Amino acid sequence: MYLIELDRWNIKQGFPRKPYTDADFLMADTNIQGINNAIQYAFSNGYDGVLLPKGQYALCYPREIKMLSNMTFNLNGSTLKVIYNSDRKSPFDNRTTTDFYKFGGNSIVFENATDAHLTGGTIVGCRDDRSFSNPSEVAMESTYGVKFSKGTSFSSIKNCVVRDYMGDNITITSESIAGYAEFNQGLTLNALDYSTGQPVASTNTVITRYIDLPQDIKYDSIMLTGAGYTRLTNLVSKDFDIFFYGQNDSFIGVMKKRKIYTDISVPVGAKKFRLLFYNETNTSKYIQITIRWGSIPHHNLVEHNEIYNGHRGGISLGGSYNVIQHNLIRDNGKGTVRFLDGKPIFNDPTRYSINQEDSYGDNCIIRNNLIYGSYHGILAGCYSIQIEHNHIYNIDNIAINLYSVLHATVKGNFIYNCLNNIGLMTSNFESAHVKIIGNSFHSGSMNINNSTYEILLAENNFVNPNLIVTGEGCSFINNHIKFTTPPSATVNIQANKIEGCTFKSTTLIEITSTVYQFEGCTFDNITVRIQTLNYQTLAEKVLFQMCNFKNSVIRNHLFNGKARLVTVSKSKLIDTSVAVGITNVDNQNPFISVEDCDIVINTITSLFTSDTNRLNSTFKAERCNIEITNPNFSYLLKSGSGVAANQLILKRCTIEYKGSAPLRLNYYSNKIHISKFISAYNKFINIFLPAEDSGIYIGYDPDYQFKQNISLQPDGDKYSAIVTHNLNTLDPNVLCVSTAAEILLPNVMIIDQNSIVIKNSVGINLKVTVTKL
Repeated sequence: MYLIELDRWNIKQGFPRKPYTDADFLMADTNIQGINNAIQYAFSNGYDGVLLPKGQYALCYPREIKMLSNMTFNLNGSTLKVIYNSDRKSPFDNRTTTDFYKFGGNSIVFENATDAHLTGGTIVGCRDDRSFSNPSEVAMESTYGVKFSKGTSFSSIKNCVVRDYMGDNITITSESIAGYAEFNQGLTLNALDYSTGQPVASTNTVITRYIDLPQDIKYDSIMLTGAGYTRLTNLVSKDFDIFFYGQNDSFIGVMKKRKIYTDISVPVGAKKFRLLFYNETNTSKYIQITIRWGSIPHHNLVEHNEIYNGHRGGISLGGSYNVIQHNLIRDNGKGTVRFLDGKPIFNDPTRYSINQEDSYGDNCIIRNNLIYGSYHGILAGCYSIQIEHNHIYNIDNIAINLYSVLHATVKGNFIYNCLNNIGLMTSNFESAHVKIIGNSFHSGSMNINNSTYEILLAENNFVNPNLIVTGEGCSFINNHIKFTTPPSATVNIQANKIEGCTFKSTTLIEITSTVYQFEGCTFDNITVRIQTLNYQTLAEKVLFQMCNFKNSVIRNHLFNGKARLVTVSKSKLIDTSVAVGITNVDNQNPFISVEDCDIVINTITSLFTSDTNRLNSTFKAERCNIEITNPNFSYLLKSGSGVAANQLILKRCTIEYKGSAPLRLNYYSNKIHISKFISAYNKFINIFLPAEDSGIYIGYDPDYQFKQNISLQPDGDKYSAIVTHNLNTLDPNVLCVSTAAEILLPNVMIIDQNSIVIKNSVGINLKVTVTKL
């Protein structure tokens, strides 16, 4: 390690006082030249690094400290600071304009470096000195602290403090040593023969002209990337074939199904190449590509740093396989904490801690960082990204927002007090997939209803969420949703299907469930107000299957639109009531059916609750075991207010009271509110039943049995009557009983699956029972 000799390289310690003079800027520029010369000297003389004597050193724009390959620059606890004057022209500003605040630059750069490392100091940007006397200065974003670019690889910045730059404190670009964009691609509707490399006929592929490989720069790979501000290609398929040619266009070979944003090795002797694009037919199409000569920055490391007070952001992350880990990234791209340093904030809402908005690359990793105090947390947009085990809190808007990605893993993060936890924008890739697993979200909202992604939302912990919205392409599995305090507004949970999840509250709260199927879920102290997406125009079905409810309410209430048909199947309900209602909606019949369930009643006084002022609501329990221990249990149905508004159906259930003396049970609270009560094949144990209300009570199952009193009328030499039973069977069992209680055997003929004709030799009155076998 070479100890930099300050006098030898004309490097001065100390920061000049404001207002800065030209001499101060000249001194700062000389410092940079001296550091660069010292690094170059050490490199040329076999050292593996340089050590800067501990102190304070002034820097300025536009000259940069250049990192070299296989060298470590140890700042040794020193502070390097950019001196700046927003209101006075720098002696190095060659522009002819008077907007002095737009003069910018970078402080330390890694360009086409390998195994270069920066460590152990503080780097302070120009924001610290800026006056912002011109209101337009808030839009300035073209100064950077530490920059990795032009294919830099296996390099790092560690154990540093970087702060107060206008763009990013640290930036990793997506630049190679050179690029080729906005060129004539010469597309034709052809394929290329894999044996000869020559054009052949095709109807669904296009090929480029011969593209020359530069011979005046050093590189061993090329890459196909996007072009323009958004860095997205306009290709239908992100895979392509590349054909290489040597001298005189001699064919060397083909590499098939290469993908964008990844390195492609260049064969020895190759002079040209052609590209073949799949599923394309338009030869005039702007396919929006850039050819990169050499790699973009890759396998670089930003580790154990404190990064704060970036004007627009903390870190911009481009390239591939770069890692940001174990950093404190705070108060960059500020929003509500703008008062911290008394300076104005960047004028655009794309303020952030970490950003990939304008970048591209593959498989970058953001892990084990502490991030807070920014307007946005992480804005990710590479080809693929891993965001793992970060602690992100107090973010004004979105903690993690995914732009256009093919694959992303968001795993094991702790996200606290952020307005929005996860956001998804449109993916421009086919079969894009996002995994959101094992995170802990405390408060905030999550809307990931995006049809361009397949999403796995699994094993996450949500505490006091405001909103969780997903779409058809999301698997919502094994998540835990807990409420420790009552929400200020009703929480909306939206999904196509939710499996194995827990919804729990310390007190009874209501959530709006826009979910079509729950399977294997648990609800504790939750009122589930059932909703569907298309309720305004469609009567849709909702299913709860193999779920557990405790101290909860299942509520199917219709305020407008069409009725919902709700089924609770093979579930367990403990002190959970089932509510159906209508408010001011005519000609609808909201329906809820509880089937094959175990129901335990310890504290509640009714199983079903009606809240309706219109016709009709239907409550059904079938094949259920109902155990009652509460001696104050009053009604199967607390029947609401509407006249003849409710239908109660009880079939094939066992209802048992566990008290010492029999329970005096009422079917419903007021018969005026009941249109029909069906009780069929039920078993009541230790229960006194009430009297049956005539005109309401039906003691059989109308789905399998039909009863009618008929009078046989003359029909030729016989007497007959047609019975329309609507049981949809061609094999009915027909029982005919006379008014004298005699079983008769008249002639019965089947007309169709819903009607029969009964004939007899004499005209009599009969009680007819038709049973579907």
